[in-house]
Amino acid sequence: QNLIVAARALGLGTVFTTFHMMCGPELPQLLGLPEGHRIQVTIPMGWPEGKFGPVARRPVGEVIHWDRF
Repeated sequence: QNLIVAARALGLGTVFTTFHMMCGPELPQLLGLPEGHRIQVTIPMGWPEGKFGPVARRPVGEVIHWDRF
């Protein structure tokens, strides 16, 4: 989360992804991960090609629920 916030402040785009799990055993071997370790998430980062403006978020009252839905 902090990495993504910091990247955004620098104009970089990021995303949480588990796409690496489709690579099978090749990726951990390539990276030299010790046995018993696995990658849970990857966060690709780069300069956006298109428009990268302010984020539109719903008001907090629409997404937070307190003691009921």
